[in-house]
Amino acid sequence: MTPEEARTEFFGLLDEIQAMAAGDWVNEDVPAGGYCNFQGTGNGKSWAGARTMGPLSATERETLRQKVEHFYESRRYSVKVFDQSTTTNKLIMTNGFGPDGLVIQLYTGDLGTGVDGNSSCVPDPQSHKLSHDDLQ
Repeated sequence: MTPEEARTEFFGLLDEIQAMAAGDWVNEDVPAGGYCNFQGTGNGKSWAGARTMGPLSATERETLRQKVEHFYESRRYSVKVFDQSTTTNKLIMTNGFGPDGLVIQLYTGDLGTGVDGNSSCVPDPQSHKLSHDDLQ
């Protein structure tokens, strides 16, 4: 997978999840991407992003959570659901773990709704390895 393919895949996944719940979402994506340690070489590229909106009703939250869980499973992602509720916020995290480190997390709680994560780490063809001449 190329860096552009990883970027397109990741932001496309966030867009699909965001479209599952109508409302005014705020996008806080990192379109330039960042560096990651690709297979121990350090020469990788990945992307991160977050989409947030206000709280949904309890029924809307559970409907969205179930849709997203099925969405993850349809892509053969490993799915883990965590209840992170406190006395002031009933919060459920639905996490999808895809190939090569791709992670997407849906947060549905009394205080708000969000989806975030990071793309797979892929080789960065633009990375520059220091040569012997660079060190002189």
